[in-house]
Amino acid sequence: MSLKLTARNPSVVRLIDEGFEIEIVHQHLLVHSIPYLNKYGELKLGTLSCPYSEMGEEDTRPLDHTMFFSGEYPHKANGQEMSHVVNSPRQQVLFDQFNVDFYLSNKPNGQAPANFYDKVTHYHHLFVSEARVVAPNADGRTGVIHGQRDETSVFKYPDTASSRAGITALTQKLETSKIAIVGVGGTGSFILDLLSKTPAYEIHLFDGDDFEPHNAFRAPGATSLADLQSKPKKVDYFTKAYAPIRDGIVPHPYFLDNTNIQELDSFSFVFIAVDSGNARRTVTEYLTQIKIPFIDVGMGIEMVELEDGTNSLRGTCRVTLATSEKQEHLSQRLDFHQDDDNVLYRSNIQVADMNALNAAMAVIRWKQSIGFYLDQELAHNLNYAVSLQSLTRDDFGASIQ
Repeated sequence: MSLKLTARNPSVVRLIDEGFEIEIVHQHLLVHSIPYLNKYGELKLGTLSCPYSEMGEEDTRPLDHTMFFSGEYPHKANGQEMSHVVNSPRQQVLFDQFNVDFYLSNKPNGQAPANFYDKVTHYHHLFVSEARVVAPNADGRTGVIHGQRDETSVFKYPDTASSRAGITALTQKLETSKIAIVGVGGTGSFILDLLSKTPAYEIHLFDGDDFEPHNAFRAPGATSLADLQSKPKKVDYFTKAYAPIRDGIVPHPYFLDNTNIQELDSFSFVFIAVDSGNARRTVTEYLTQIKIPFIDVGMGIEMVELEDGTNSLRGTCRVTLATSEKQEHLSQRLDFHQDDDNVLYRSNIQVADMNALNAAMAVIRWKQSIGFYLDQELAHNLNYAVSLQSLTRDDFGASIQ
């Protein structure tokens, strides 16, 4: 993966040119080696930080006027606390291995800064003007250059949503995942769509089918007629479709069976979204044997005739989680029955919104399993019935309220 320059934002380039020690990590702007005085009047060096958004060479506006500070409580040269700058103590983890201690709030001339240069130099001036009373040469413009940023990121542009919401540290729980999606038809394609927005390091797609018109109507996004006419493999189509946002999507244009199932050995998690009972059995039995956690999804939609003679669709979405500690429920919850092709074609009703719902349930359940979302129920089997608007955890027979 190619290394990324620190930034092209003109304000950040100007800060670097003037000697500020700038680093951009996980959609946060860090300014190291800021001189300040502690409560004993000693010269110390701290770090300023704030969420950072970048749009190429555009001079973007900061989210607001506030910043975080890592260090001791900053003081004036006369020994008073800089309470006009420090809004409150704020010890928290912004992202992995980077902690902050204080939340700063001070507007330059009573106005929110128009760019990151104004924002950084304002806080630098506040601190360094006090520090220079003790150390006349104190200056945060060290000339130290950080040449890369987020060199392992899979994204083509920053995920500013996480930094703006302050959940970057939580999002990092998803980073090291190497995930497989077996089957990228309706539900599998929506699973990919949701996973593509996470920093999962690799997402591998296994499916031997071509991408056809009926797939286009049960997949996220919009497919051009030219793409359909080229008859791409599903995995190749989706790899190309998500290339603008990220790297790390790997296509495997074939089905998994007993001759190649060992390809799943290196994955940390697997999503199974197939409509073949035999394929489901092959994959789930192997993953259970080698103790790789997985989620199997399934939908059942059927036409029902109402008392007034009209028809409606009745359907359910199922999400089944298996871990190294719990697999005994699988034989009762998964459908290993194999229909012939004609029966499957007639009975396999799928609708994009139900595919999307099934995928969202699966991805949320995965995020719960690794601690991104709180999980108080530890459910291993979920069923949503659209006609009842009911979500049940039927491995224990209890409803989720």
